[in-house]
Parts: sequence; C-alpha cells; structure tokens
Amino acid sequence: MVEKKKMRVLEGMDVYLPDVDGVINCMHNYCLNASKYTDLTAIAPKNRKDYVDKFPYKIIRCKSFHVPLLNDYYGVPNSDKKFKKQVFDRQYDIVHIHSPFNMAKFGLKVAKKQNIPAVATFHSNMRPIFQSVLKIKWLAELVIKRMGKLYNKFDEVFVCSPLVEAQVRSFGYTGKVSYLPFGTDLEKCNNPDELIKQANKELNIDENETVFLYVGRVMQLKRIDFILDSLKILKERGQKFKFYIVGKGKDMKSLQKYSKKLGFTENEVIFTGFIPREQFPLINARADLLLFPSLYDNFGLVKVEAAAYSTAGVFIKNSCAGYGVTDGVDGFLSDDNPVAFCNKIEDAIEDKSRLKEIGINASNNIYIHWKDCTKQMTDRLEEVIKGYSGDNKK
Repeated sequence: MVEKKKMRVLEGMDVYLPDVDGVINCMHNYCLNASKYTDLTAIAPKNRKDYVDKFPYKIIRCKSFHVPLLNDYYGVPNSDKKFKKQVFDRQYDIVHIHSPFNMAKFGLKVAKKQNIPAVATFHSNMRPIFQSVLKIKWLAELVIKRMGKLYNKFDEVFVCSPLVEAQVRSFGYTGKVSYLPFGTDLEKCNNPDELIKQANKELNIDENETVFLYVGRVMQLKRIDFILDSLKILKERGQKFKFYIVGKGKDMKSLQKYSKKLGFTENEVIFTGFIPREQFPLINARADLLLFPSLYDNFGLVKVEAAAYSTAGVFIKNSCAGYGVTDGVDGFLSDDNPVAFCNKIEDAIEDKSRLKEIGINASNNIYIHWKDCTKQMTDRLEEVIKGYSGDNKK
C-alpha cells in the first residue's frame, strides 16, 4: 500500500513564543497537533537572544524588532535574506497566516510564487486598538480598510462565529469564510473535587469562600476595571469573596492602584501575575465563576479552559467572547454595565448547587480540545487545496 503523502503546511504569525497571548496559543496548538500528521513548518520572528526553540515541529525565525510598549518582538521577514531562502527552498501545499501584518504579506508572496492557496484566521478586533493609538476615528478606519484589502488577497478567511464574520466584513473583506472553533490543551476533568481541595490548601482559601477568576492579559481593553466596579457594588451589598487576576500586562500597576482606590484589600483582589501552566487546573477548578466582560476578544479561550473544570463564566450579551453561551444554562450573559454585571454575579452564586449544574453544562457544551479543533482546521485546509484553481488575486 502506498503511504498517503502528507500535506505540506506553512503556518505564520507576526508575534510568537515565548511571548504569550490567545492567538499565539492558537497557532502553537495547531502546530503541535497538526505536525503529527502533516509536514508542517512554522514561520515567526526571532525573540530575545537567549531564547532557544524546543518544539516538536519545524520553525524558521526571521529578523525582528522589539516594541517596548507591548514588550513583544515583531517580525520583518522581507528584510531577512537568510530567512527567505530557508522558506522558499521548500515547496508547500498551502499557507495559513494568523496575523494581518508583515508575516501576512510575506505569506502571500510565498503563495503567489509557488502558486498555492493562502488562508488566514481572523483572530483579533484591531479597530479599538487603532482607535486608541491613533486617536482620530477616520484615520483608524483608513488603517482598518487597508487591513481589509489585505485579507481580500487570501483565498479564504477562518472565523470562529457569525459575530466575528460580521466584524471582518466591516473591515471590507468580501471573500469566503469558514467557521472553525478554538479550544484548550487542558484535559477535561470530570471530577474536580480533589483539585478544589488541593487549591484550598495551596492558595489558603476557605472551603466555603466564594472565588472569582479572570485570566488573560492585564490591560484596559480587557475591562478589568469594569469587573472591579461590579465587585465593589457586590462588596457593598455584603458579599465576601476573593478575586484572582491571573496574568500580566502593561496596565498591571494602574489597575492595582485602582483596586486600592475602590477599597479592596490585597486579600480580596489578588494580582497573581504570570503563573505556571501546571497551576491552571487548580485555579480554574476552585473558581466559582470566571468573570470575562471583554468586548475586545473575538473568542476568549479562557471560557473553554474554565469549562474543562466545570466552571461557568459571566460574559456580556451579544459579545464575541460570550458567543455560544446560553444564559442560565451553561454560563451567564449580562447587560453591559457594572450594576447589571454585579446582579448577574449575585444571581449566579446565590444557589451553589444550581451553579455547579451550570458548570457541568459548560463542560459538556463549551469544552473542546485543541486536537479536535486542529483536525477540523486541517480538514478545511485539504478542502481549500482541492478546490484551488490557481486563478488567485495574490
């Protein structure tokens, strides 16, 4: 029997490990899982000089520059002759890009030269970022429309929901879309009781104490101040709790000051900073609720991570982060103001047995592992390759 030839995939992104965010997490897990049954090459920017890649998949790094404000390294692939030779020396079947900047332009060049399809996953709503940085709305929209033109050069764009499709359409994208889910590398836990006991011991939490959780970058766009405003109201109503803010980011200090200004003690609002991945099961299992009112995130991988440990979340109605959640069934959806968010939290924790049942529903309805997401992604890549005519716009 002749062994089936492996699909040759080129995956690329403008920022990459050891920097960490949801998009990086997505591409890394795609690469980890897809490399087991495809011939996969990843392209990404070089990071700090002492960093060494130790991945089970092939990765080629290009020259980069450091952005102090974001503390990220951004790639400049078209300025790196050695990198370009390494990439172009291989033949690929398809290019898959995860960010709309230099690496997207480079990936399109590879696709055009090798006459293969190029697809992109639309991850992030860049509109609020550009509006915040540029300050002038029409100028921000000009940049957004240029980004839309770039996406129009791809043969297809992957999105995770109809809400995100509407978003990329608002950028000016007019091409084909496919819906693909995002997941987690955390294994589903069907009995988190032992983890809860361990978390109580290691984190010094009383077994009857109410615990809230936020996981992600500590930045204003994530609306952590909105959560604090809501919890201040909850505290004034007499509710005691611990709120763990897990992650790091550029607004850590300002949010710590804001927390103190609102009257929270360090025992009530705990900024953990970065924690090792091995501790995620403990904090996710112990949390009574994930609090995630972000309007910036197009998905929110944290809701899947929490669901792995039967922990439900509170999100904003009609937000991309809350898409797929049914209010009162496998999570909670709130109107977009601190009082309503507080009311929803209060309603959720009022009946702990009901909350536990909703958490189990979240585990059944929302949880999906990256290996299953990757299989759906690679199946779609194969379909794109089969349907490619070579008559492209790149």
